[in-house]
Amino acid sequence: MFVSTKYVDATWAKIKEATEAGRLGSAAKVATARPNPNAPNPRSRVICVYTYDWKDEADVRRVREELRRLSITQKIPYKADADTQAGKYSVRGDSGIAKYYE
Repeated sequence: MFVSTKYVDATWAKIKEATEAGRLGSAAKVATARPNPNAPNPRSRVICVYTYDWKDEADVRRVREELRRLSITQKIPYKADADTQAGKYSVRGDSGIAKYYE
């Protein structure tokens, strides 16, 4: 998900705690302050929450519901690692990347 730089630290703290407690996926990461040419907005940072398998829709939805409990209310795109490794990014003109978007 993309989070405004104004809120990224507080949002990350919630996600980090929930990940460490086993309530989210297997891992999570947050973008650094370094400029990212793939970011759709330079005033936002990406936070990634990983699940073990994007095809397990029930697990993806479980993680999404936990993110909702953490007060993350915006639509959340779910992109598979294979798409990232293939260099698919919306800012490069790619579309239909998100496996789930709600």
